[in-house]
Amino acid sequence: MNGFTDTRAEIAGKLLAAGVTNPTLNPAASPPCTLVGLGTVDRAAGVGAWGASIPVRILVPPPGDAAAAAELETQLELVLLTLGYAPAVPTYATVGAVDVPCYELTYPRDIPNPNC
Repeated sequence: MNGFTDTRAEIAGKLLAAGVTNPTLNPAASPPCTLVGLGTVDRAAGVGAWGASIPVRILVPPPGDAAAAAELETQLELVLLTLGYAPAVPTYATVGAVDVPCYELTYPRDIPNPNC
């Protein structure tokens, strides 16, 4: 493993322990799931680490009706209670060729540099 994968796996593990629906690192997973996506290195984190933003996407199957909205909000609350505050944006994500309702959150993390 590596620091990026380890950090993402740690986030997914916390979400699983909290009862969030199907936390996964697999971008090919089908909804309902909570995808802990690939990080973006976006800032300096000092000696020994890289500053990254890790996206967390809560995905539910279409259509984007009241039931989907209720499930998104239930899962959103669990994610926020587990990982803490992050801006949460309701949107759609493309899974295969289908647009699915989702919330997207982004969490800053310092990824350890194994060479330091």
